[in-house]
Amino acid sequence: MNERDDLLAMVASLYYKLNQGQGEIAQRLGVSTSKVSRLIKEAWERGIIDVQIRMPIPRDFALENELVSRFGLRDAMVLAGTPDADDSSLVAAAGQLAAVYLQRIIPGLAPGSSIGVAWGTGVHATVSALPNNFGRQLDVVQLMGGVGALVVDGPDLAR
Repeated sequence: MNERDDLLAMVASLYYKLNQGQGEIAQRLGVSTSKVSRLIKEAWERGIIDVQIRMPIPRDFALENELVSRFGLRDAMVLAGTPDADDSSLVAAAGQLAAVYLQRIIPGLAPGSSIGVAWGTGVHATVSALPNNFGRQLDVVQLMGGVGALVVDGPDLAR
């Protein structure tokens, strides 16, 4: 590691790991804040800074942004598929993502509002991913008949 790399690593660590502002770092180094900004940018460009985001549910944020922009949506959530994922793990992940969405929007609904549920493994995965007693201020109703399977039937999911 050369002196420049060491400087870039130090600035990046102070900024990202120790949450020091660019002004603080500039004062410590005796340089301008714009110089610190350029050093951080250079550290990114040279691969000294490497960010990892651990997502509990893999999402395609680029596609979400495109959907919001193109169709004027308030929000979009898109599950990112992986080549090695099997159907059951994809359904479970989709259910978890849908549960996150419901937990975001349901608190904004008026007490006594109704939500209709159909049947299917996706709906089952969503209901299973919700915390117990979530949405108790809502009326949950079945939208259509079922197939006689407890795992996917609307009446059982609406409970």
